[in-house]
Amino acid sequence: MKRKLDTDDVIDNLIAATLGLDAPARQRHLFRENLRNLVRLAKAEQVVEIKENVRRLTGVLEAHSARRRAKAVLLAQRLPGLLDHGQQQFEFKQ
Repeated sequence: MKRKLDTDDVIDNLIAATLGLDAPARQRHLFRENLRNLVRLAKAEQVVEIKENVRRLTGVLEAHSARRRAKAVLLAQRLPGLLDHGQQQFEFKQ
């Protein structure tokens, strides 16, 4: 048995309030399907918005970690030169 959703109850209440109980079946059906399509569209827009927010948030994190990695690589490239200079100063007591 198919479960009746909360949105179906709300749609039925909207139909009764808008068209009345004595509206023709075809008119009620068209109104119901239009409202269901509107609910589907709203859900799809919500999913797109959530995905966009997640992409934006993770993109910021990815950019931040990329900057940290780049700094670490640059430091690692400079480190041997810095250490050699310090080692020479220590050995020659300059």
